[in-house]
Amino acid sequence: MFHFSSASLAALSKCHPHLQAIAQAAILEIDFKVLDSTRGRDAQERAFNGGFSKVHFGDSAHNYVPAIAFDLFPAPYDWNNKDAFIRLSEVILAMPKKLKLKGLDGKPLKLRWGGDWDMNGDIRDGWDMPHFELYPWRDWAKKSKLYED
Repeated sequence: MFHFSSASLAALSKCHPHLQAIAQAAILEIDFKVLDSTRGRDAQERAFNGGFSKVHFGDSAHNYVPAIAFDLFPAPYDWNNKDAFIRLSEVILAMPKKLKLKGLDGKPLKLRWGGDWDMNGDIRDGWDMPHFELYPWRDWAKKSKLYED
């Protein structure tokens, strides 16, 4: 059985309760770290300037409290191991149905994975393999507030 480090738990504690439930259920099946959740203005601009994000502060699902996105890093911890990211995505994306989580519309909760931005099953558009967000994130953002650090 796997468990989260204190750093993963700290990042996860800043997430929307649905994301927390998904991660807590998933760690029972697969080993991974929670790298990131809520990002304030400075952190988002650093991510943008470093090429880790394509958007400025306010245009990322990470910029809200509670966080409506998190970044996960699967074991074995190798950024080039695309198969590990795919395996993790399969577990994470199945969790809303397993947990019977509902979206804002009362229908089954949807997640969008950064490995398949347009959600069509083709991961060639996926440049952000660690990223998962409540979908559609802008609707969830209306229920949250911007995180100013």
